[in-house]
Amino acid sequence: MDDLTALRNALNGADPAAGAAPAPEARHRARTDAIARLEESPAMSRPLWRRIPFLVGGAAAAALAVGAAVLLPPADEPGGIPSAYAAPPEPIEVVGGDPVDGTDGLLALAGVTEDRGPAPGRGRVGFVSTSGTELVRLTANAGDDDPDETHGYRYVPYEWNEWTGPGGEHRSDDHPLPPLDKGGEEADHEAFLERGSESFEDTLHPALVWPEELPADPEGLEEVLAGLGEGPEDRSPAGIVNAVEFLYGTRPLAGTEEAAVQRVLAGLDGLEYLGTAADPLGREGELFSVEVEDEAAVTEFRFLFDAGDGTLLYRDSTLLSEDPEYGSAEDYGLSYPLTAAQVAYVWSGWVGEVGERP
Repeated sequence: MDDLTALRNALNGADPAAGAAPAPEARHRARTDAIARLEESPAMSRPLWRRIPFLVGGAAAAALAVGAAVLLPPADEPGGIPSAYAAPPEPIEVVGGDPVDGTDGLLALAGVTEDRGPAPGRGRVGFVSTSGTELVRLTANAGDDDPDETHGYRYVPYEWNEWTGPGGEHRSDDHPLPPLDKGGEEADHEAFLERGSESFEDTLHPALVWPEELPADPEGLEEVLAGLGEGPEDRSPAGIVNAVEFLYGTRPLAGTEEAAVQRVLAGLDGLEYLGTAADPLGREGELFSVEVEDEAAVTEFRFLFDAGDGTLLYRDSTLLSEDPEYGSAEDYGLSYPLTAAQVAYVWSGWVGEVGERP
């Protein structure tokens, strides 16, 4: 982690550079290079919980939900100035030797987790607050006459807040952090540049709404995870892991429920224990990893759990390879392994209504 990033993390919302904005001339050039084609990304055709994060934030949520999107005034940039572009995030450092089989270690941790008790808070609306960085890759045509396809990428740091009610009532507040850097070929990302902090209110499809009580046994929970979304059950490792990520992003978990999640993960082939690590917020935990393959990519997913009570502190995903039909890192001037997302879980629990904060 560089000094500037460390300072921004330490200030946590009180960044002295929060009012910084690019000059009008630079903004004009960025908007007029070409025409962004966000809607043409292959990521948009994949289910929300199985989507590699080519597109992030509210645009992905809106693809599967019926509702309204409200553009909030950018919290730290006047006059609708384009929001955060960031350098690739620093990987978290792992203390330990070579990876070992993680099955027994995660099962042992599940025994600790199940004694933790209920999720904090009161009410029937689940609230999940996270922060992190996601990779955005965009393709555009530069010019008017038989243009060449150009590719750009941005690592965007975000703060996210998600509310989900018992009937699928959903709100997502996405706040990009201040600009850091940008990379890749020049391409016009006009639609993306227009976005500041956004609030999306919608109703989730019934197939994306969790039952009020999740099974505390791994077999029952695996059935719920496999049945997430429309279409046939997906019990593949990729389907289960992506459903777990969606679960953590939309639902607080009691100790018995999270222990069942850990037991489901422990049953995946190839689960490894990597050692002790600290997340970007400085919290230490035990890091587990699993490599899965789907029709689009081979991805390594890592989960950092608190050793004391089993709470998930952090997760990340790294693309190891991709089917060229869905995209190639080389097109963007990137290479594998490629960090796709880092997410730190700040707080999750129950509140009285959508929009209410603990």
